[in-house]
Amino acid sequence: MLKLFFYILLVFLQTPIIQDIDKDQVIDLIDEKVYIIDVRTEEEFRNGKIKSSFNIDFQTSEFIDNLKKLDKEKPYIIYCMSGNRSLKASHVMKSLGFKMIYHYKNGYKDWVED
Repeated sequence: MLKLFFYILLVFLQTPIIQDIDKDQVIDLIDEKVYIIDVRTEEEFRNGKIKSSFNIDFQTSEFIDNLKKLDKEKPYIIYCMSGNRSLKASHVMKSLGFKMIYHYKNGYKDWVED
């Protein structure tokens, strides 16, 4: 029983692999050289993006293959237009073994507001 208690405690103390972040946190992380993945379509990406981001379209059949080419040890910010696709993409990345995923929960529409 004590062993189970320590296992549960360890699970709760671990850093979450997927962390929801907001616009201010994205700005701070950009300065820390975190890789930024835009999972919107190529057309959406061409119409505007967050500086230094690269595009891996969530809706293509090559999405998982493209993710597998990335270094799983590096931290990534994931975003889409509103946070829906990027949340799904974050869970795919987690299942592939990525260690640190920052999910920009409000997406590009939040980025361009103000």
